[in-house]
Amino acid sequence: MTPHKDDPGAVGLANVGPLPQGRYYIIDRQRGGRLGPLREWIQDAVTGVDRSEWFTLYRVDDVIDDYTFVNGVKRGNFRLHPNGRFGISEGCITVLSLENFERLRDFLLKQSSGFISGTTIKYYGTVDVQ
Repeated sequence: MTPHKDDPGAVGLANVGPLPQGRYYIIDRQRGGRLGPLREWIQDAVTGVDRSEWFTLYRVDDVIDDYTFVNGVKRGNFRLHPNGRFGISEGCITVLSLENFERLRDFLLKQSSGFISGTTIKYYGTVDVQ
């Protein structure tokens, strides 16, 4: 078990703390970098997940992007994804069963999407973290 899982006092810990409180847009996960697809293919094979089906979570704050600050600590790369082979979640929303994640993903993709105000970023909905 992750020692900081669901511990509100740990939200300021980069890469291990839980998702900070707030509202998040649910958007398509972007792939990045020159070697991104190769690196992800290797990681997916090892962990038993398919990152191409994950969603990205952008916090509704001053700058809509993949990062936010909590008590001066930069946090980011928050995702909505199924639990992998090793049960690791680095501050993400993790759905324990792949079957439940696939149902949630199917539901979200069938929703009428909108665009985040002032951007060209399509979103499927929002989630409030308390």
